[in-house]
Amino acid sequence: MNQRLQEAARLYAARDHTAAEAVCRTIVADDPRHFDALHLLGVLLSRQDQHALALEYLRRAEAEQPGHRLLRINLGNALLATQQFAAAAVVSGDADAASLNNLGLALRGMQRHEEAAAAFKAATELEPDYAPAWFNLAGSLTKAGRLDAALQAARTALRVAPPDTPVHRLSDIVSEIGRILMHLGQPEAALRECRVFLVNHPGDRIVTWNMSLALLLLGRFAEGWAAYEQRFGIPGHDPRSEGASVLDVARVAGKRILILQEQGRGDMLHFVRYAPLLTDRGAIVVVQAYPDLVPLLRAMPGIAEVVSTEAPRPSADMITPVMSLPLAFGTQPANIPYLRVPPEMSGRLDMRSDGRRRVGVAWSGSAHSYERSAMSAETLAPLFALPGFDFHCLQKDILESDRAWLNSVRPALTLHTDRIGDFLDTAALIQTMDVVVTIDTAVAHLAGSLAHPVHIMLPFNPDWRWLLNRSDSPWYPTARLHRQPRPGPWAPVVQSVIAVLTAP
Repeated sequence: MNQRLQEAARLYAARDHTAAEAVCRTIVADDPRHFDALHLLGVLLSRQDQHALALEYLRRAEAEQPGHRLLRINLGNALLATQQFAAAAVVSGDADAASLNNLGLALRGMQRHEEAAAAFKAATELEPDYAPAWFNLAGSLTKAGRLDAALQAARTALRVAPPDTPVHRLSDIVSEIGRILMHLGQPEAALRECRVFLVNHPGDRIVTWNMSLALLLLGRFAEGWAAYEQRFGIPGHDPRSEGASVLDVARVAGKRILILQEQGRGDMLHFVRYAPLLTDRGAIVVVQAYPDLVPLLRAMPGIAEVVSTEAPRPSADMITPVMSLPLAFGTQPANIPYLRVPPEMSGRLDMRSDGRRRVGVAWSGSAHSYERSAMSAETLAPLFALPGFDFHCLQKDILESDRAWLNSVRPALTLHTDRIGDFLDTAALIQTMDVVVTIDTAVAHLAGSLAHPVHIMLPFNPDWRWLLNRSDSPWYPTARLHRQPRPGPWAPVVQSVIAVLTAP
């Protein structure tokens, strides 16, 4: 190893990545085919999240030594980071734990969860104390619905993790254990796992946030809402917006309050109920929401102004994320209806049905919610077969697989995709229905906030807002909840809805 490469390696070991990169670049400038410098430069760029650029140098190194094992692992890491899963699978899978772990990640990225689990399992067999493979095995087994095995794998990952494992890695493992326990319907056990970890690592944001989900699901709102404030900065969640905070509702009189959209449409529909409560305390309330919610919220009493998230942020004296409002008020008001359809829209739709009951239906929502709450249209076939009902689709978006089934079977379902432009259109359509049947999507919140009769079909491990072991909702008095008796099948839920709809 020449002197400059030794210096680069020393700087890399000291985690001075910028200086190490500079040295590698001088080597490559003098010798563009220098394998070790190209390889290390690619690794350094990956460590700085410059994965696309890292790939360029790693591919050049690969051209010099195609079969180099460590290079193939690092190349696989960069391909995974850029979501080039098929390419990552090609360079992964050598007979060592790290390569097999990369192969599993590539297969999981391609939604091939059983194959991914097999790759992770093979990695653990080669190296039983390789914690990353156990952790990833737990995730893939969860995706495959093998929850008991997933829990065992996650606990093994925690047990074999080396003493010098960074706290954030341990936090990820504990959070995975908690999530699996939640999927198994054991929120109290998930809560205990979080509390034990936080004794030794107080203030850990990820575990505290996961603890909040268990607390809220169990209806322990005071502690749950406080812990839920740790959601900002969690992977996959937007950071807290500049200037936003939890409101002191005793100080809002005479103030211009800006409520910010966060997370999904259903979250805004759920918690915008607090806006009139701010108005009652003398505030001037402004809401910034997704464009397809703006027309509906502009018709809501108690809001002075509604602007789109695509417009500049309005000026305000105080700013709050919408999902921080329950903590600010410390209550769960069921003040419905708090949304309404303007009278001029009510007569637009001619929905004569010759005496048959009109049922609005939604079986899937946004891509973000598919994993938690979506079924195929075919699952509702027994519902669509009921005599004496007219069924109307309340979804704007329909998956191609569902559309193909609808076109082939042609159930008694009317589509309205041409008349649904935004959520005000959906609300107007809901008001022409006798009842709504929906999975846990924004449609459920919309029907509930309009005080419309709604049957909500829930997975075995429901979102926290639906609580446990009850068929009613403290948020929506007109809602009836139908729950999966166990993870997986939706048929019992559909039959539960049918039994209520056809009851004398």
